[in-house]
Amino acid sequence: MAVPITPVKLGDVVKLKKPHPCGTNEWEIVRVGADIGLKCRGCDRRVMLVRSEFDRRFRGFIERASAETAEPSEPPLEGADSATREAATDEALRGEPPVSAG
Repeated sequence: MAVPITPVKLGDVVKLKKPHPCGTNEWEIVRVGADIGLKCRGCDRRVMLVRSEFDRRFRGFIERASAETAEPSEPPLEGADSATREAATDEALRGEPPVSAG
């Protein structure tokens, strides 16, 4: 039987099947992708679980990260309009150095 994929975000705090050896059962999501990065909230130990293993061990949410508390992947460009942000993003994706305005 297939285990459904659990939708998680950076900053979510989850409960897994068994507690960590330090005694706590609260884990903060620090990486999302094919692997899930978790940080123990008791001792700050970091572990990586393959997505399927995480989904199998997942038992529920303790806290959900809001859109304001979730860390953005890149800081916004200050004082830049949307066209400038798009150009900077395109350059970063192609590996080109940013063009300075001036």
